[in-house]
Amino acid sequence: MKSKSRACLLVLCLTFSVGLTQAQFGGGGCESVTYSGVTPDRFECMNQGLQEYGIYVPSGESGELSGNGIAADFEWDGESILTITVTEKPFFVGCGTIHDRIRQFAQEC
Repeated sequence: MKSKSRACLLVLCLTFSVGLTQAQFGGGGCESVTYSGVTPDRFECMNQGLQEYGIYVPSGESGELSGNGIAADFEWDGESILTITVTEKPFFVGCGTIHDRIRQFAQEC
């Protein structure tokens, strides 16, 4: 019986350690979100807004955004469809919050 208790305690400790490490070092990613109606002018405006917010945006129609503890892949078709996939984010920031902020950048443009 003691060995079962020790094994359960060990599993519990390992599970807690993995969860704590994930909480300290990142909260994972989010589902892809696709935005339509992103014209070239709006795309450029969004890029500038993200950069002013401290997010690095590479030139071109696809790449990886990064900054403020967030990383995301983006792909724009050059006309109107923009897809963003958050790959890393702080554990305390929800995907909805990030998506809402991106939507705000689009609306401000």
